[in-house]
Amino acid sequence: MIDLQYAKVAFKDYVSSYNEQVGAIKLKIVHTYGVMKITKELCDKMNINEEDTNLALLIALLHDIGRFEQYKRYESFVDYETVDHADFACQLLFEEGLIRKFIKDESYDDIIYHSIQQHNRYKIEHEYDERTLFFINMIRDTDKLDNFRVKETESFETLFKEEKEEVEKSDISDRVYETFMDEKLIYGPDRHTSLDMWISYVAFIFDLHFPLSKSYIDEHDYVNISFDRLTPSDNETRKKYEEMRQCALAYIKR
Repeated sequence: MIDLQYAKVAFKDYVSSYNEQVGAIKLKIVHTYGVMKITKELCDKMNINEEDTNLALLIALLHDIGRFEQYKRYESFVDYETVDHADFACQLLFEEGLIRKFIKDESYDDIIYHSIQQHNRYKIEHEYDERTLFFINMIRDTDKLDNFRVKETESFETLFKEEKEEVEKSDISDRVYETFMDEKLIYGPDRHTSLDMWISYVAFIFDLHFPLSKSYIDEHDYVNISFDRLTPSDNETRKKYEEMRQCALAYIKR
């Protein structure tokens, strides 16, 4: 049995040991609840039963549990420069036993583990049964969807530790441009500039699994909202940027 209220109280207690006044910590707390909100919305629209909806919501609650300790230790969320936050979350939850603070029933452990472990992967790394794969795809999609809200509302100082004007002065790497125009997710280590990083977030649309997830992006106009937040200062870079916008709009409408 899944007691979501019990899990939410445990989550609030866990994050209380971190400084919520720090922008990055607050961002991840708000993001967690944002992912839960979108998960509930998608599950309702897909007529998912109560048990599976609650399991999907629990996974959403815990998917970024490793982020808080990651930031405390490294003051960074860049996984390939610090620690993989999904693997770290699984270590905290299942090797160190933190999972039992959120749910006493062990019967859901395998699905929770694999869903969290795979939620940030460039692509799903293993074969899973249909039920497990549903929860993996759900958290991968809803995590990406809420990231569009994050990128709409958060300051560039919080996101990049840079002023907006500095981000706009950066360029777009050829590899990132070509990958985006091929309608593919951008591999983390291929990002070399702040604009590369920004573009990689928009490229999340190319990895959405459920048709409802693409509809969510379209309904909220998140492609335009994301591109509108920046205006590259270099003319050639700005031209590339607008080409990428049109590519993304065409994809999400198709």
